[in-house]
Amino acid sequence: MLFILFLLFTAFVLILFVIFLIIFMLQDIFRELPFVGARKKQIDAILELAQIKKGDTVVDLGSGDGRLLIEAAKKGAIAVGYEINPILVFVSKVKTNFSGVSKKITIKKQSLWDADLKKADVIFVYAMRKSMPKFENFIFGNSKRGVKVIANTNPFPNKTATKSINSIFLYKI
Repeated sequence: MLFILFLLFTAFVLILFVIFLIIFMLQDIFRELPFVGARKKQIDAILELAQIKKGDTVVDLGSGDGRLLIEAAKKGAIAVGYEINPILVFVSKVKTNFSGVSKKITIKKQSLWDADLKKADVIFVYAMRKSMPKFENFIFGNSKRGVKVIANTNPFPNKTATKSINSIFLYKI
């Protein structure tokens, strides 16, 4: 009888956990910045365009599961990610702790609209096409001169990319 109660309790906890996950993941559908994990080919193109140097500060607006932060830190950057989804913040912190470069990575559970872009040497952004004008105004209005901005998949509508590789766009401010 005790074993059956234990199984029922375990099943109940698992169901609650799954419901919790679904609710948080569904929220991304309605956000300007849904989580879409970058594939290896995209990461390689992003890093090639960014030309990260040791000591650069890289800011990832909507850092998701942290994969770009980890790769930037492996290139010697100080990587700062902004993410509001608590599940993705947790996942990225776990991943960065096992990456070997966690001391170079900071993940902030806060809105990317509060990001301090003045310290960035490189900025990564992925957003839906309809949101790119808002991101363009925010990034170009709040970044220092000389910063490299990498837009994944969707270009900024009113700026001309300096270079692009496979729908990854490089802009220089």
